[in-house]
Amino acid sequence: MEKEKLKNKTISGLFWQFCQKVFGQLVGFVVSVVLARLLMPEEFGIVALAGMFTVLTGIFIDCGFGTALVQKKNADEIDYNTIFWTQFVFSIVVYLIVFALAPWFATLFHTPRLSPVVRVLGLGMILGTIGGIQGVIVTRKMAFKTYFYATMIGSIVSGGIGIFMAYHGWGVWALVAQNLLSGIINTITVYAHVRWLPHFVFSMVRFKALFNIGSKFMLSSLIGTAFYQLRGYVIGMKYMPVDLAYYNRGEGLPQIATRNIDSSINTVLFPVFSKIQDDKLAVKSAVRRSIKTSTYLIFPMLLGLAAIAEPLVNILYTEKWMPCVPFMQVFCISECFTILNTANLQALRGMGEVNTILKLELYKKPVMIAIIVITMFISPLAIAVGMCLYGIYTMFVNAFPNRKFISYHIKEQLKDISENACLATCMAVLVYGLGYIKINLYLLVSIQIIMGGILYISLSELFHLESWSYVKGNIVSYYNRIFRFPSKTNLI
Repeated sequence: MEKEKLKNKTISGLFWQFCQKVFGQLVGFVVSVVLARLLMPEEFGIVALAGMFTVLTGIFIDCGFGTALVQKKNADEIDYNTIFWTQFVFSIVVYLIVFALAPWFATLFHTPRLSPVVRVLGLGMILGTIGGIQGVIVTRKMAFKTYFYATMIGSIVSGGIGIFMAYHGWGVWALVAQNLLSGIINTITVYAHVRWLPHFVFSMVRFKALFNIGSKFMLSSLIGTAFYQLRGYVIGMKYMPVDLAYYNRGEGLPQIATRNIDSSINTVLFPVFSKIQDDKLAVKSAVRRSIKTSTYLIFPMLLGLAAIAEPLVNILYTEKWMPCVPFMQVFCISECFTILNTANLQALRGMGEVNTILKLELYKKPVMIAIIVITMFISPLAIAVGMCLYGIYTMFVNAFPNRKFISYHIKEQLKDISENACLATCMAVLVYGLGYIKINLYLLVSIQIIMGGILYISLSELFHLESWSYVKGNIVSYYNRIFRFPSKTNLI
């Protein structure tokens, strides 16, 4: 009965997480398209530089406490209040440091306008701590429906204000306002659904216990984020903010396709892994299902996007953004490997293998530095290609420990996704070939998307793909549950 209840909560969580990602990203995508038409690439580059700085420093505020609270089986009010006040005080201290370092940061990247942008965006770190515990409570209870409402309201309101400001000539400050308002509105919305307010309670014993766990997650996150952003810092210092804008814009659409599904699945599976961490067979089954389902849904999106990248960018962002096309195509390939990476790491996190995750970083990051050092002297596009090769390398490294912990070898993982990869590749080849038809761009892209979708689903039915049967069965089952129809689908 308990396993059945957990399964139902998992499916429900996946549904609402997916809705949150899809509709939230859809609104965000529309807003970004409008803003990209109204603003110049250089302005996006400035905000990207500022965002990298504030995200990196923001890790010291979280200190991994959120993850530690989610993983702790019996977290209570003392834990929640202890972490709330810790993060709130940390955020003020870190913001003061960011405020002081902002002029130096602007000088480092030869962009004077960067200093005030960093100082204003940095306020989001303090505001983010106010709703942090509510987010932990939502994740622990797997009540992801709350996040759906928060994301939708925040995206629509902040996006509308950002577009209004951009249209009236506010330039880079339209992007700053959009970023800040999104976080503020999300926090207010979550507060309205999760009735938790802090009290003046603090336990040094609880703090030390959670810090011992959280600091390891923080160190892992800090290393991962710092090295992930290293390429952005290199592009910002050696080249121009506009080059970083093209790099980020090319990375944006592939990540939307990936994060909507992959992030939804893994966000829900982390608390599931934490609950079943002692049952290695169950963890393997969950990881395997995550990889199969993610790749079935994401591979055709990524490879199809690479096939239609040129006409799509021309339609959405106009010709001033055409230099981002090769970046987009490279990142579509690179994101395919991210799916296996995130699933394997999420399993390790859920089982509490933080030390293993930290050890993996020692194998990965020197290789990443070497690739960046070599490619930075060639071009920003060379850096992107190098990161794609690095993604292949990390896929093998991240999968290696799970051969021991859950008996899920990389060869078995690759075998599990091989059918999905083959079908998606066939579909992408057809879609790319259709691009040679000389017709209106809007009509061309529409034909490519429709024909690609029809071919992929048809091939799935023809070859009786297990992933397609699973996805279809879950959609029917959840639809029947919502409308109270009897379901004949047996979900495993």
